[in-house]
Amino acid sequence: MRYVNRKDIAEPDSLSKPSAAVKDEKDAAELFYATFDPTQSPRPAAFTFKAYKSYDVQHALRQLFLAKCAYCESHLGDSLEVEHFRPKGGVTEDPLHFGYWWLAHSWENLLPACPGCNKNLCHHLVTEHTTEEEFKAAQLKKSKSSYGKANQFPVSGKRATDTTHRLKDEAPDLLDPTVDDPASFLGWSRAGHFSVAIAKSSTANVANRALATINVFALNRASLVRTRTEVLTELRFQRVEILSELEEELAQGISAARIARIMRRVEVMRRMQQPEKRYSMLVQEFIDDFVAELSTHPGLAAI
Repeated sequence: MRYVNRKDIAEPDSLSKPSAAVKDEKDAAELFYATFDPTQSPRPAAFTFKAYKSYDVQHALRQLFLAKCAYCESHLGDSLEVEHFRPKGGVTEDPLHFGYWWLAHSWENLLPACPGCNKNLCHHLVTEHTTEEEFKAAQLKKSKSSYGKANQFPVSGKRATDTTHRLKDEAPDLLDPTVDDPASFLGWSRAGHFSVAIAKSSTANVANRALATINVFALNRASLVRTRTEVLTELRFQRVEILSELEEELAQGISAARIARIMRRVEVMRRMQQPEKRYSMLVQEFIDDFVAELSTHPGLAAI
């Protein structure tokens, strides 16, 4: 997940004008929720919204997030789902809440997501201590546990309702990549073989929001960890190659020109952290750490 400035792309016309379909749907939703009673058993179905995901909305979200999932940074391909950050049809943590239905057509509440982050699906999860053998064994059987956002939206303290609409009083536990800087909250463990998302620090607010985000969006689901680890493996390979070259140069008597050549190789690695690349924040953190490692290398420090 990386920060994206929503102001980089204008609000789509179907929402800002708005279109006749959006107007009609807003009016119908207001009438529907005027008599909605979530205490009924079984709970009545939520209003069905459709007009929020017009083609211009999907196109704008693709442009804004460079065709990547807002949460996991996987390439979306044809699988873009227009996701409501605040769920429109109900709230898992509060069964009596109507859902944030009045935000169904709000541009600020819409994000592009992949099915793995957006839906509640069966996944195996990977931890920092999962071994390659354990990972392979888990793939031999279907997971019976489901993970992914769906209608989850944990908050700390008050929750906004359709009668108050006071979102400023609400403190979401989940990170919104158009509001929060995920780099301040999310880190990447490299303790084991796999690339596992972790909290950046143990500070209460950071850890709470980071772990809520990781858990709700299933950012350590096996399929995602597998593709993320492919990128990590390439980064690790490049690091070893550069360090090996550095040792050879040091043995021969390194010069400023040779140091510059080695550092150019590091800059070439940075092409993998360009905003449109998969898992760019993972790459940026790895390379930043590698540059810090090089800066304290005994052989370079003596030059």
